[in-house]
Amino acid sequence: MAEIAIIGAGMGGLSALQVLAAAGHQVTLFDKSRGSGGRMATKKVGDASWDMGAQFMRAHSPEFAGQLQAWQQQGWIARWQAEPHEWRQGKILPTEDKVERFVGMPRMTGLSRQLLSSAHPFIDSTRIISAQYQADGWHLRSDDEREFGPFAGLIINTPPQQAAPLLASSPGLQQQCEQVDMLPCWTLLLTLPQRLNLPDMVFVKEGPLGFIARNNSKPGREAWVIQAGHDWSRQHADSPREQVQQQLLEAFTDLSGTDLRVAANLWLHRWLYAIPAKALTLGALTDLQQNLAVCGDWCHSPSLEGAWLSGRRAATSLLTTLN
Repeated sequence: MAEIAIIGAGMGGLSALQVLAAAGHQVTLFDKSRGSGGRMATKKVGDASWDMGAQFMRAHSPEFAGQLQAWQQQGWIARWQAEPHEWRQGKILPTEDKVERFVGMPRMTGLSRQLLSSAHPFIDSTRIISAQYQADGWHLRSDDEREFGPFAGLIINTPPQQAAPLLASSPGLQQQCEQVDMLPCWTLLLTLPQRLNLPDMVFVKEGPLGFIARNNSKPGREAWVIQAGHDWSRQHADSPREQVQQQLLEAFTDLSGTDLRVAANLWLHRWLYAIPAKALTLGALTDLQQNLAVCGDWCHSPSLEGAWLSGRRAATSLLTTLN
């Protein structure tokens, strides 16, 4: 049995955790946030809650389709029955999309908490700022000067801009991370006292908006999620929050034809590294001489499925060298 560290408790890190734990290794998982899930994050304000990052999971590969089926049987996820629509030429129209989409239960973070159970231990609210490979393994240091290790192997599951500073021991991987461009995404969350005459799911991709969803159309949820388009989010990445919120509200008002001045529980979040502009399609990055792997959707494909597959690739690669 080897002791392994994973930095980042998003889908990629949790996927790697499952593979390593099943092989009998002990895994310590770190995350700078309070709790797990990464972009499977949930926001709660009063009685309202929103899936504020990834809105759903879908499968392109037989491998992930089988995993979704297993999670559904365990009750960890449920199918989202919403009919997809799109905004075209000033109208909201149904699409021919027949894709099965799934959501975590009772929220997206519900799935991450189930997957987290294999970690020994999970150390959250801890930002790792240094990772050094020495003769006895990997040594980590946090921003509050705590030290962890040595670990026989290390997997980094963060956006590439956050992974690169941790890769001083592997300049080749560091350089690959520095070449990846990540797009931001502003996300507005709100509740309303009345039901809007809108479909539950609309792909917009016009003006500020990229995607909107009635969160209460998902099992066990309440309220609306409004995601800005990635190009618009990049153009307004450093704009004042009040200005961004107002522009998103105005765009949603135009689309819905509803006065949103009655909106309650408004919350605005900026995902600075939401999605890769162009994924590397390598699966994962590895330096097996140092028992090191880097994973994330940006290594594979821009989705939760891509993150899951990347995490598995990273973990299975390490298993070829770990004792």
